[in-house]
Amino acid sequence: MAIIQFSHLPEKERELLYLSPALVTYLTGGADKKLDTAEESQAKHIVHFRTSTGDPMLFDFFTEVEPKFLTQLHSLEKQYDNLLPEERTELLVTELEKLNDILPKIDPIYARTLLRSLKSLALAVAEASGGILGFLDVTYEEKHLAELPMITVEL
Repeated sequence: MAIIQFSHLPEKERELLYLSPALVTYLTGGADKKLDTAEESQAKHIVHFRTSTGDPMLFDFFTEVEPKFLTQLHSLEKQYDNLLPEERTELLVTELEKLNDILPKIDPIYARTLLRSLKSLALAVAEASGGILGFLDVTYEEKHLAELPMITVEL
């Protein structure tokens, strides 16, 4: 299924957009050393949930992302797990910064909706483990990264 808002983009840019939920999950979940099973499970649940619930504008996007999501996430883990968290974060931030060049090329309403969805995914992953019933123990680094400050483009 092709996302009409992405049809004019080069393949590499479309791939990065489809990879962005996995990048955001690993960035936020891995900020405190290692992505744990609660964080992974929460992200998987949210990606699945957003194929049919949430903003209808993104149903097709998450339907496209969902089948590859865990494979992408595990691939990122294999690629970056041998690094210190700070080094891994820096590399993941660099990847996500590329969205600053891609998002302005798509419909601004769609781009804003997608960015808002990625931020809420990041925050949900950050809140997924620790604390009381998995909440209230978000580290400063996780909270900061969940806001996706590397995506600075005005939409």
